[in-house]
Amino acid sequence: MVHKGESVNISLRKINKKNILKIVLEKGSISRTGISKYLKISRPTTSSYIYELIKEGLVEEKGKSKSTPAGGRKAILLNFNRKAGYILGVMIGVETIRIALSDLVSNIIRLIKIPTEEWEGPEVVIENIVKNLKELIKESGISKENFIGVGIGATGLVDSKTGDVIFSPNLKGWNNIRLKEIMEKKMDLPTFIENECRIQAIAEKKFGLAKNIKNFVCVETGIGIGTGVFINNRLLVGNKGIAGEVGHIIANITGYRLCHCGNMGCIETLCSTRSLLEDIKNDFKKIGNKSSDIKRLEIKDIYNLYKQGSEIVVQNVEKNAEYLGIAVSNIIKMFNPEIIIIHGEAIKFGEKYLDLVKKSVAKKTFPKVKDVYNIQFSRLGEEIGIMGATSFVFTNIINLENLNIAEYYIIKKT
Repeated sequence: MVHKGESVNISLRKINKKNILKIVLEKGSISRTGISKYLKISRPTTSSYIYELIKEGLVEEKGKSKSTPAGGRKAILLNFNRKAGYILGVMIGVETIRIALSDLVSNIIRLIKIPTEEWEGPEVVIENIVKNLKELIKESGISKENFIGVGIGATGLVDSKTGDVIFSPNLKGWNNIRLKEIMEKKMDLPTFIENECRIQAIAEKKFGLAKNIKNFVCVETGIGIGTGVFINNRLLVGNKGIAGEVGHIIANITGYRLCHCGNMGCIETLCSTRSLLEDIKNDFKKIGNKSSDIKRLEIKDIYNLYKQGSEIVVQNVEKNAEYLGIAVSNIIKMFNPEIIIIHGEAIKFGEKYLDLVKKSVAKKTFPKVKDVYNIQFSRLGEEIGIMGATSFVFTNIINLENLNIAEYYIIKKT
């Protein structure tokens, strides 16, 4: 169960217990002797800390090691108890909201999807999220006391320190919404809010292509264009969460298309799925095709037409890839990442699209240097956001990074 507690001085005991927990998480299975050697502390002291962690329900004994060549006794192996608590995750998309229940290591136990219905405004959207979260808890049969928190990824400008959604250009009425405060009152659980693109970057850092990489950028493609940036293993947030809004860099000062942020010529107006769909419909109209089928075209239809080789669609998708390449080129010049990971709708166009992005990047990024840039599609799938949101809760509640103990929320066995 999660209890609020007062911050106290960090003792050596707490540091060692956190270190043991971190090792057990990283290694998967390890013996007491292995931990003792790894941390260079005595076996009796190690056993004492482990006894406390087992009592708290965070570590469990599971299986035995192989016997030594000399026929020595098999050691008891220790594992992190991923079911010591549960986490609720939410991803608020422009069209769809994903709501999930996971264990402590972000394995999704139950997932539901509901339409966002953003035109109803934030109050109705939040009420729908709360209603579905409560139903998810009830259906799971898991006691409310076993949930350690709620993690939410929200589209738009998010101040993760306060948990406020400052502005979401693609959600009606989402201006200065105190989402953390509202959710904690309604759910009576610690709640952590972050921008959806940064949430995806958190997932890549923990589970994906960036697991062992210090400097990387995730690029979200879809109705909007966004980024999550890690520099020297730290998530770049900026003042009030505005850092990394690459989609709203002005790339075309003569642009005619108004962006939802209120500006003209944003990168988002050049390579989002919304702009792609609009360009394709306009080109069909130019050749005299004004049928109702063209008016009803959706982005899912564009994927099929692209695979079928529709000339107008192929030309526009290639142009879209070139514009995305320009965005990635600007990212490289700003952050010099080791890898750029592309998420979202662009992945559905396949490797040929990625090759076009890479060619555009090569042309636009210091062509005289002739460097090769590491640009890849994410491999974590559509639930990457939920994985990141639940992981974000774990990191805030059970903070194991840099021995920085999170004292405000304390897990206790009840």
